[in-house]
Amino acid sequence: MASIYTEVELDALREVANIGSSTAATALSRLIGMPVEVSTPVAHALGLADAIEEAGPGELIVTMVILPVSGDVEALVLLVLRPKSEATACRLVGVEADTDVGRSALAEIGNILGSSYLGALATLTGLKLETSPPEVVKDMLGAVLASLLVANGDDEQVLLLESSLSVADQECTPSFLFVPTKGCVGDILARIGLPT
Repeated sequence: MASIYTEVELDALREVANIGSSTAATALSRLIGMPVEVSTPVAHALGLADAIEEAGPGELIVTMVILPVSGDVEALVLLVLRPKSEATACRLVGVEADTDVGRSALAEIGNILGSSYLGALATLTGLKLETSPPEVVKDMLGAVLASLLVANGDDEQVLLLESSLSVADQECTPSFLFVPTKGCVGDILARIGLPT
C-alpha cells in the first residue's frame, strides 16, 4: 500500500517526533538520575496489519502505558516495555515490577514522558493538547495494538512515529510511539508550515 503522506511530510513528522522524544528522554533522565539516549525517530505510514507487525512480534507479552490525547489533536501516546525493560524501569525508581506499586510507577513514568513529548509538540505547533490519565496494560503486543489502532484510527492507514529510549548501561530500551488519527495529521503539518 502506497503511503498517503509524501516523503517531505514524513521528514517533517520525523523532526516533530525527534523534538518530542528528545524532550521525553530528558524528562526520564531527570527522573532516574541517569543518561538516557533516544534513537532517530522513524515515521511509518502503514496499513493496520502492517503497523501492528512493524511494532514487533504480535505474540510478545509487553507492558504498555497508554495515554489518550485530546484537544486540537486526537492521538495516542504509547510507552511499550518488554519484560526486561519493565523490570529495569521499576528497579530504577525503587519499586518491584508486576505489583500494584510497580504498575503505578510505570503509569507515572509514561505520564511524565507523554506529557513532556506533548509539551514540546504544543510549543512547536501551538496546538492545545490534553492527556487523560494513563492506563497500564499487560498483554500480547499484537492484541493490544490491534484494539488501540482500530479504536483510534481508520482502516486505511496508520501513522506511527516511533523512537526508542535507552538508559545508559541498563537493560531498559522502551519504545515510545505517538499515533495521531489520520484527520489530525494535516493540522500538525499545517502548524509547522506544510499545508496538505
